[in-house]
Amino acid sequence: MSRNNDFDFSKDLDIDVNVDLDFDVDVDVDVKIDKDIDIDIYSDVDIHGNTAELTLDAEAIGHNTLVDAVVSVLTMDDLSSISLSVISATD
Repeated sequence: MSRNNDFDFSKDLDIDVNVDLDFDVDVDVDVKIDKDIDIDIYSDVDIHGNTAELTLDAEAIGHNTLVDAVVSVLTMDDLSSISLSVISATD
């Protein structure tokens, strides 16, 4: 008994692929910087009389910023003094 195993096959395929991709990403970054700064300053000043000098730059960049500086200056015969309080913050 003999069999004929020959056959023809044809198929047309139309495929539509729709992909909706939603994902959430949470990134937590924790940076810790430990700095040890040691500064030695040597000053040899020869002033006749009293002097007090102040240079100030306080800056806050960003949203909801705050910069506040309070300065008190006192100069007398035997004393020259400047006191300063500065706050600089941003949200």
